[in-house]
Amino acid sequence: MTPIRQSLAIIGMGSRGLGLLERLVSHLLTRPAPVTVHLVDPQPLGPGFHLAGQPDHLLLNTVCSQLTAFADEHMVEGPAPLPGPSLAEWCQERDLRLADDGYTVRAGEGRPIRPNDFLPRRLLGEYLAWAAERITAAAPDCLTVVRHRCEAVDVRPGPAGQEVVELADGRLLDADAVFVTVGHHALYRPPAPAAEPRLTTRPYPLPDTLDGVAPGERVAVLGMGLTAMDVLASLTLGRGGRHEPHAAGLRYVPSGREPRIVLANRSGLPSRSRPHLAPDRVRCAPLALTTDAVARLRRGRAGGRLHFGADVLPLIEAEMDLAYYRTLRARACGDAATAGREFADRAREAGYEALLAECRAHWGPSPLGGVLTPDTAGRQWADQEAYARWFTGEVAADLAEARAGLGVSPLKEALEVLRDHRDVLRTVVDAPGLDEASWSRFFGGFAATVNRLVIGPQLDRSAELLALVEAGVVRLGPGPRPKVVAPVGRGPWVLESTTLLRPASAEVDHVVHAYVREPAPDRVPGSLLGTLVGAGRVRTLGSRGGPAHGLEVTREGQGVDRAGRSRPRLFFLGPHTEGSSYYNHYVPSPGMPSRALMDAELALSTSLPSVITRKR
Repeated sequence: MTPIRQSLAIIGMGSRGLGLLERLVSHLLTRPAPVTVHLVDPQPLGPGFHLAGQPDHLLLNTVCSQLTAFADEHMVEGPAPLPGPSLAEWCQERDLRLADDGYTVRAGEGRPIRPNDFLPRRLLGEYLAWAAERITAAAPDCLTVVRHRCEAVDVRPGPAGQEVVELADGRLLDADAVFVTVGHHALYRPPAPAAEPRLTTRPYPLPDTLDGVAPGERVAVLGMGLTAMDVLASLTLGRGGRHEPHAAGLRYVPSGREPRIVLANRSGLPSRSRPHLAPDRVRCAPLALTTDAVARLRRGRAGGRLHFGADVLPLIEAEMDLAYYRTLRARACGDAATAGREFADRAREAGYEALLAECRAHWGPSPLGGVLTPDTAGRQWADQEAYARWFTGEVAADLAEARAGLGVSPLKEALEVLRDHRDVLRTVVDAPGLDEASWSRFFGGFAATVNRLVIGPQLDRSAELLALVEAGVVRLGPGPRPKVVAPVGRGPWVLESTTLLRPASAEVDHVVHAYVREPAPDRVPGSLLGTLVGAGRVRTLGSRGGPAHGLEVTREGQGVDRAGRSRPRLFFLGPHTEGSSYYNHYVPSPGMPSRALMDAELALSTSLPSVITRKR
């Protein structure tokens, strides 16, 4: 008998959609079956929001050796017959080189690109576009790939259990399963008109959104994370300024086209720098924060729902302390692998609690107490100068640790637990998940703290920030949680201190909200997700009353509709499911398990069980 041809549609072909295509191609290369896949995206395949036209000073915050579009046997449970280079290897193959300024990349000009370099985002976009062509070209004859350079506007139930995708040009696509992977969908849509023209509420795409800020004008940049560093780079390097080596680190040489910048945020805390990554760094398996430990704790809770503070936080803190002490031991014995084996053996023999007690007795307490629960609410500084000295001192101290790097800095190794063992944190959120209060805490304060500690700017950005402050181009705002007073008529905006013993204020001509808040899917009029939520085909998590407003999906990625039923042929993967799962906006790394690709396999095997098998 001739096998029945299955039909799939992938809506959104950024990195997450590309991962789905790669998994589909790899499985069908290994086990052929007749399948048609419709790729729906008005943008080029692969890059997503990593647009090709971005200036080079807008950098990735992941080193280039940790980014890939190709699966290997360590990353997935299914087959990996389609090898390909990482971003670092792809650049090296093309003799792309890094200029002395630390960010400009050209072919044949500058020094060779190294595995631990932070590269321009446009390069990742070019790499993903190239990878998409290579993956598509590798498709076996049994797979028909149909490209639709158009936006999808709706997905409706079709005959015989199928789904029907409606395109903006009126065409209809019948599919046995639909995968919605539209990523940061709101960033592609025009922003709502600003009530105040001197207020920028959505800074991307840079630098265009900052064209209204004239040289010499005063601008408040609210935020201190990756987006804020992008805004600072656009207002300085993007306007002809440059950083050059200096005895104290870097010296900023202004172009004269910069505005006068006031930098502030709510917490008053700086984001920690991404550390230098040594090529021979040893990444150890967890000893306390393990999936087995999470499963044991679930069995003791009603309905299996964990309490974050009582169950999970102690495991995270223990794992971070263990990483800190293991690095001290590696420094003493001169071999990180040996230290890792010693700690693993001792934890297996006596338990990680006994190992921690021994370490504390030998080395004293770790400096990590309270790092996951920062609180500046009750703290006050004498005046603005005292706060600025404290802030720059914190940045300088963290920069020194970041330059020492992973494997050398015990502090950075401890913080890296939050990245290394993110998959365990994902199992904490996976159903049955956390109790309601804990879920709100996780996606509120804890997730934001993790972002500040380990998803921060490149270490060079921190050095540049200190140079900008020293040059007087940037000054710190009047302490944490400044009160922002809107202008009266054409008067200035005013930032007023709330945590300084001697009150201070700053007047500015413009305010930039230098952070990205993806709105709830039902709050983006005219978007595909908004249409699907409005029709009740999928619901958001907003009814839970917490900070996460993503879509509710099953562990397999199936959307949960208004009535609480899972939709068996309608799947959602990516950032818009944050809350149903954790940390969905990233590109896979070679040589280590990839939750993004494993989720793609799980969704594919659920929709095509006769075609896709996950285990080798």
